[in-house]
Amino acid sequence: MTDPNAIESAAAYVPRYRITADEVREALGGFDARGVEEKRVAGYDEDAVTMAVEAARDAIDDSTHGREEIGTLALGTTTPPVDEGDVGAQVAEILGLDGGVEVAVHTQSTRAGTRALLSALRADGPALAVVSDCPRGSPDDAVDHAAGAGAVAVVTSATGAVDVTGVATYTREYAGTRFRRRGSVTVESYDATAYERDAYTTTVAGAVERLHGSPTALAVTAPDGSLPHRAGRSFDGPVYHLADEFGNTGAASAPFALLAAWDAGEESVALVGYGDGASADALAVEGSLRVDWGRPAETVSYSEYLRKRGLLLPEGGER
Repeated sequence: MTDPNAIESAAAYVPRYRITADEVREALGGFDARGVEEKRVAGYDEDAVTMAVEAARDAIDDSTHGREEIGTLALGTTTPPVDEGDVGAQVAEILGLDGGVEVAVHTQSTRAGTRALLSALRADGPALAVVSDCPRGSPDDAVDHAAGAGAVAVVTSATGAVDVTGVATYTREYAGTRFRRRGSVTVESYDATAYERDAYTTTVAGAVERLHGSPTALAVTAPDGSLPHRAGRSFDGPVYHLADEFGNTGAASAPFALLAAWDAGEESVALVGYGDGASADALAVEGSLRVDWGRPAETVSYSEYLRKRGLLLPEGGER
């Protein structure tokens, strides 16, 4: 293998629909996602594949490499639109990548975001990592109240300006935190708050403590807007996430947090991808890129939110 790649370009996609915490609170009489003020909602025609393609197109366009030069595609998602079927091939075909591209799909854990990024960094030659997610829970629980949507993509190459100078992992079993049963579309939780908090903070801290170097900021997977700051109590520096405005974007949550850190001017970041169960990757990221994720937002009502999630038929009775 040649020297590890660096991050050359990055792009993000967020759906234009959003719902506020106040709207959910008014409809249900409560809102259980701590630190989430609003979240993005995938439209009828959006899923993990379509959002991945949107972010990936922009990342490739912002890089110095054409589609035919991308030798590796690494896709991370916990919400593929099919249980079986190569969604990575779908993304590659829509993007017009070369037929010889090596495709890897990372899934089943929200850690898939950093797993996909590491695959691209370790590839021989220019590579594309794209992380896209739209998790959901039961409408009346905290998981769904926090659940958002979005995608982040990066192109990596030998000439990238942002280096990953260290990688560490930590794994410790915490059975029964958050999970999704085979055949189900909703994430479940036993609502053992203290237990889930301990799983998150212990695993994130365990990965960061094993990371060589001294990053000055923390960008971490954010199941809600509160947990990242709890994990940050053992870290001497600011903590970044975008759960307050995008909700929990699943596997894309940690990459979105990195974009937030860069937007704040951070040049040395510990990027941590956390997956319930539990495991975490910590990456020491040196350098930064300017990434525009802004998109006009259209606020929807709670009934419209349920329709976009397929839980209510659109007005008129047709999808």
